[in-house]
Amino acid sequence: MIARQEADGRLLLTYDSRRWSWMALAATALLLGTAAYDYWFGARGDDRLLGLVGSAATTFLIAFVMSEWSRFHVDPVRRRIEWEQGWAFRARGGTIPFDAVRHVSLETPIGDSGVPSRRVILHLTDGTTLPVTVGYRPDGDLAITHAAELLKRALGHSKSAPLETARLLIGSGKTFEAIRVLVDQEGLSVGEAKRRVDRLQKE
Repeated sequence: MIARQEADGRLLLTYDSRRWSWMALAATALLLGTAAYDYWFGARGDDRLLGLVGSAATTFLIAFVMSEWSRFHVDPVRRRIEWEQGWAFRARGGTIPFDAVRHVSLETPIGDSGVPSRRVILHLTDGTTLPVTVGYRPDGDLAITHAAELLKRALGHSKSAPLETARLLIGSGKTFEAIRVLVDQEGLSVGEAKRRVDRLQKE
């Protein structure tokens, strides 16, 4: 993800993985071309042909899943976010006033280990969420974390409170994620975080 702060205070968040999709499509075409050559001219057996077709199907699926782009333009003067994003064959977009954004958080997938993967989530006042990227992306260089902080600053939000993030996650039925936030950001043990989440659920 690329976050660009402009001189007038506007913030542009962009992400585009379509070049990787084109590379996967090129690999698909190469595998299918090799399979066609083997079928018409080669004599290397059915096992190789099936392997080539299977590999082509796999690379095509990878190209389909990896094809994602997004653009979020945050304008503090007009106090609105103009956004558009696409994934596979789906594209959508719209405009969100600043007042409709209740909270910004970072989300990690369940069971994530090694280099953390994250995505930025906008929690809206109507109870829905809007991810800046559909998929989770590796954040070893903390670019996604930095983008989230820039977004909060542009919206005029203070640094996110882990307790507020936990409440929002509990409200969405993501208790495991709420526990993880409290462990990672509050320094609680898993048992302490679970007890805190249990108390929040009863509020």
